Amino acid sequence: MIEKQKRDRYEMHKYWGKKPSSNLKVLIEKFSTEGDTILDPFSGYGVFCCEAYLLNRNVISNDLNPIANFINNQLLSKDFDLKKLEKEWILIKDAFVPYVNSWYQLDLEKESVQLINILRDNNDVPIKGRYKRIDNNKTHEITFTKEQVVNYLKFENEQVIYEWYPTVELIENSRISAKKGMTVASLFTKRTLACHAKLLGLIESISSNNEKDLFKLAFTANLANCSKLVPPIKTRGDMSQGAWMTGFYIGETYLENNVLQYFENRFNKIVKGKKDYLQFFENSLFTNNSSSFSVTQFDAKDLKIQSESIDYIFTDPPYGDAVPYFEQSIIWNSWLKVSPNYKDEIVISDSKSRGKDTSSFEIEINEAFSEIRRVLKVGGYFSLTYHSLSGLEWKAITNACIQNGFEMIDFDWLVQKTFTPRQINRSKSIKGDVLVTFEKVLSITSIHLNETQTKKLFIEEIENWLAYEPLDTNEIFMRIMKTIFQKKIIIGQIDLLEVLLKNFKFEENQTWSLLHSLV
Repeated sequence: MIEKQKRDRYEMHKYWGKKPSSNLKVLIEKFSTEGDTILDPFSGYGVFCCEAYLLNRNVISNDLNPIANFINNQLLSKDFDLKKLEKEWILIKDAFVPYVNSWYQLDLEKESVQLINILRDNNDVPIKGRYKRIDNNKTHEITFTKEQVVNYLKFENEQVIYEWYPTVELIENSRISAKKGMTVASLFTKRTLACHAKLLGLIESISSNNEKDLFKLAFTANLANCSKLVPPIKTRGDMSQGAWMTGFYIGETYLENNVLQYFENRFNKIVKGKKDYLQFFENSLFTNNSSSFSVTQFDAKDLKIQSESIDYIFTDPPYGDAVPYFEQSIIWNSWLKVSPNYKDEIVISDSKSRGKDTSSFEIEINEAFSEIRRVLKVGGYFSLTYHSLSGLEWKAITNACIQNGFEMIDFDWLVQKTFTPRQINRSKSIKGDVLVTFEKVLSITSIHLNETQTKKLFIEEIENWLAYEPLDTNEIFMRIMKTIFQKKIIIGQIDLLEVLLKNFKFEENQTWSLLHSLV
């Protein structure tokens, strides 16, 4: 039986950066044995730790971000009563339906229907709608008349929201379109804000124990779906659903989605995900499993773990400024009433108020990797996967590996499950992630090169390779990385993509070649 790539247990939430579980399973089996203690200091969604736990490893899943911690707890725990969960959903839904229907009702000439999606402009004026009739599942599209627009806005403006909702301000950051004065509440229309607030209130009052947390997992996973952050894919039509990727950009038009319809989809994904996970504990092979897991929320620079107690470490460290996780997670953390430790986050942020630049990123990544060295056993393995368009970021990571006495033993390319928009749209960019595995050795040796020396080394190496064959960006990036790790070079401040663009030719077939033939 071929294991499917998208496991239901990893589709319960839209947290970023999930790596393919099948790849991680291979790593775990290759570099650890049953009963070993495994750590991921930047666990994110928790795919690696979940796979390790199911393979009878003792797991420490750590992340400073509260929402990542919350997801990990719901993913790894098996103490849930899914029958109770589904009974509670019937009660919640029964109480929620009349409220939602009052907000999304549209009166036509001969009938009243429930709107599923509404196209609105950036002044929140409704333009078009899509609805289903009670008697069939076929969707119908309507362009609102002036009278319907007036009635739609009048109803919305007259309503009062009595339930709690977050009014936390976004951290101003032009990189992710978080403008001054924007709040979490402003990411939603009054209609979706009211429905989310009502739904959360019902979850709090009707559900209990661990099942309540599963509802909140579905709730947070659905927030972006029903915010102003859902753009239409205009090439496919005004009402074609796009997806929230990153940031808080609200376009000229956006799609307002029916909170009940979309939450129910997310709820079903939660149920499927937990069933997928819990089936392992019904397997006769798993009954002998004695592994344990713990979910911690330590600063990766201070893990509070005993020295040399970890057998194997895997991590996907922060992406520099590609994804400022804590700033973007505010849409989830605020509704959970938790506040991240922004001070200790390892990140590059364009937010002027945070003081998180490339220099601080380099220092803090090195501190985190020093902590990884401290807790890892001598001879233990450390696998690292990362992607960055900026040479400044991978310089920080590669240098930290070498400075902390990690010796490369394996090097590969891991194709990630999803690409960022920048990766998809830029043919010259790197697609996927470098996957390097190191061994912790006693001696720490390295060669230091400044910016000029590093650039000279890169150009010479690339010229030698391209003299034999054209190479794409991925292959050049990989070869450069292997050279750095094999020779244990501490590199200077340099951007590999910039070196390529200035010194080599990019062909139509998306490979690089020499500017001039070597004589």
